[in-house]
Amino acid sequence: MKVGLLGGSFNPPHQGHVYISELAIKKLGLNQVWWIPTKRNPLKDAKIYEGYVGRIEKCEKLLQNHSKLKIQRFDEIYTEKLIRRLRAKYKNVEFFWLMGADNLENFHRWENFKKIISMVHLVIFSRENFLLKVKKTRAWNFVKENRYSVFFTKNLDISSSKIRKGS
Repeated sequence: MKVGLLGGSFNPPHQGHVYISELAIKKLGLNQVWWIPTKRNPLKDAKIYEGYVGRIEKCEKLLQNHSKLKIQRFDEIYTEKLIRRLRAKYKNVEFFWLMGADNLENFHRWENFKKIISMVHLVIFSRENFLLKVKKTRAWNFVKENRYSVFFTKNLDISSSKIRKGS
């Protein structure tokens, strides 16, 4: 079985998350994509967060007609530890970490980011010219030495930040 992991704040979840999840299923032949809303992101200000339960409920509502997209709840906030636990529990599952190219700008700040890169196939979704910018990041040199795929996506003018700002 092949499973994509889309972790994040989902603050709030939106159609862009659905789009890259469905694209990953199509391009990689995934059986499922698991959305993993984090209780908190250690790199973001906690004041901007809607409560965890509220974000989960919004994810559930958005995914109600998408049978291959599932929500998984884990207490672990660090990606490397989460992947390690998932791999130990689901030995017959091949995991793929799904992320937007914009996340690579701060990827070097994630706890044990080099271990993450070595543990799982990274799948990077790039809109606009993010990938050109990303190739200049500290993390890129480590990413390009490991398993990764890049898919260019249509430019959906949507983001959780824009939604929160009301734009």
